Amino acid sequence: MPSPFPGFDPYLEDERFWHDFHQRFIAYSAEALSAIVPKRYRIRIEERATVIALGGEPKRVFEPDILVVGRKENQTKTQRQIASVATVDEEQQPDPAIIIEALIDEEFGESFIAIVDRTGQKLVTVIELLSPTDKRQGEWRRQYLEKQQIYLESRVNLVEIDLLRQGEHAVAAPKFVLEKFKPFYGIISVWRAAIPYRFEVYPVKLHERLPRIAVPLLPEDKDVVLDIQRVFDRCYDAADYALDIDYTQPPPVPLTDEEQAWLDNWLKGKGLREKRNE
Repeated sequence: MPSPFPGFDPYLEDERFWHDFHQRFIAYSAEALSAIVPKRYRIRIEERATVIALGGEPKRVFEPDILVVGRKENQTKTQRQIASVATVDEEQQPDPAIIIEALIDEEFGESFIAIVDRTGQKLVTVIELLSPTDKRQGEWRRQYLEKQQIYLESRVNLVEIDLLRQGEHAVAAPKFVLEKFKPFYGIISVWRAAIPYRFEVYPVKLHERLPRIAVPLLPEDKDVVLDIQRVFDRCYDAADYALDIDYTQPPPVPLTDEEQAWLDNWLKGKGLREKRNE
């Protein structure tokens, strides 16, 4: 069953759905790009992992191999100790060991797309789908903005897809520049290393189709076009989100009065709000 919305579905900002949607979006976008970029490039899904203590703030971040030389050791001393307890021979210790939950480290991964020049083994373009953690005040947001600055200073084309209403402004395009595009629900920002003083932005509005965006490669190659709506539709259909979302309930994020009125009328027209509104 397709999404009832013409563009982005705000109900997917619910934490029950977002991580799954994020992973699918990155995978399907990479697949779509692989079919259209010149063969001199390879499309790779990379993952940035943040290790945290359960219920705590991020402790450290592991960057993908393509951005740094080598990979840091992923297992902390605490994890190694826990592993040794967990692998005790059953004859020696038949009862399970009790581990205090606060000592367990959890790895939180976020995927993104890296477009690499095969010839020079150079990272050319990064495509990020922003998550709520990237826009949340605190250590998560600080880490995302630091990573963003590294991309800009390294002259890597940066495509940031922010479909979220929640959180603070985080894309590289300056906030004050985006004022003239308001009101919008989300924003897509494209920064080209070859034209560092310019940002290309695509406002995202609930009542409109998600845009087709130009993805830059090396200056001598033409852009390729990524159809965000087609990727979104594939994610929604493959996951059958319609079977899990209750559209009679309000969305999990605040809307403007105009957006709320439009959403109510739209869902009512789709037969998803009749019992609630009448």
